[in-house]
Amino acid sequence: MTTYAVPFRLPASTRARKAAVFNARAEVQWFGLTGHFSDPADAVIHLHHTGAGAVGGGGTAALNGGLIAAGFDAAAVLAGLGHYDSDVVVTLDLSVRFLRLAHVDLASEFVARVVKSTRAIAFVEGELRNGARATDPPFATLTAMVGPI
Repeated sequence: MTTYAVPFRLPASTRARKAAVFNARAEVQWFGLTGHFSDPADAVIHLHHTGAGAVGGGGTAALNGGLIAAGFDAAAVLAGLGHYDSDVVVTLDLSVRFLRLAHVDLASEFVARVVKSTRAIAFVEGELRNGARATDPPFATLTAMVGPI
C-alpha cells in the first residue's frame, strides 16, 4: 500500500506484552494465527494451519473468505493495540477487497498498519501476502477502523 503508516505509539516492551496476551486468546489460537509487531508500524499475523475448514474457493486450494476476514480482523486489532494504552481494542468497521485467488500454500501473512488515528478511532490498512515473497502483489487488501474500549 502506498499510504504512510503512523509509527507505534507504545514502547516495544508494552507491545511485546500485548502481543503475548493477544496470541494466548482462544479465538486467535483456534484460527491458527499468531501475531507480532514489526517496527516501526506493522502488525503481522501469520497463518499456521490450513486444514480442510480453511479451504474455500469452490473446491480450489484457496483460503476461505471467512478465514481471510478473520485474519484481517486480527491484524487490525493488533495494529490498534500498538497505539492505545487499553488492553481491549475492538473492530468498528472492516472491509476486505479480494484481488486474486489466495492459494493455501502461498497466502500466509496478514499485515496491517494504522494510517491515521484519534483518541477513539484508528484507521487501518493492510494486505494479505505471501510471507516468503512480500514484494509479490497482495491477494487481498484491508481497510478498517478500530478503537479502544
